[in-house]
Amino acid sequence: MATARKGPLPQCPRCPIGRWGGRSLGAVLLLALLGCAGLALAQQRRNDSQGLASLLRVGEPVIAADKRLLQLGWRPAPAASPAALDQERSGSSLASLSGCAGTGLGYCRFDYRRGGARLAVITVPAAPGGSGGPQVLRWVDGASGQRWGLCQSDSSGELVPCDSEQPKD
Repeated sequence: MATARKGPLPQCPRCPIGRWGGRSLGAVLLLALLGCAGLALAQQRRNDSQGLASLLRVGEPVIAADKRLLQLGWRPAPAASPAALDQERSGSSLASLSGCAGTGLGYCRFDYRRGGARLAVITVPAAPGGSGGPQVLRWVDGASGQRWGLCQSDSSGELVPCDSEQPKD
């Protein structure tokens, strides 16, 4: 029968920790911690993507969307300096305005950044008689290209819910 050695903590001669000098326990704990951190990071990225999906609403005035984005830590990060005509077309003076299309539905783009994440918000002018300025049409995750809201299905220009699984431009 094995006997425990005397010391501050009784030790088992058949236990691997005792044979390896206790070093393996630290390595096992470190590997477990790193594995958990990796899983947490993957979950956070998945949650961020899900969070972006519900971040805005189609038809929401861009002024309201901008206010909420700023409260959530997003900061204006225009990809380009808008021309005076773009500011006029956009119907707003938001610092996040990057530019507007000169033809078609009158799309305007507003860009934001939070940490390393980038978000583009595409708007259309408010309906005639509508208030609140331009309205959110879709939003795009700059890293993955995932899109939410309404997108053009083909050259017909029909707007349909975006397929966030397959970015198209």
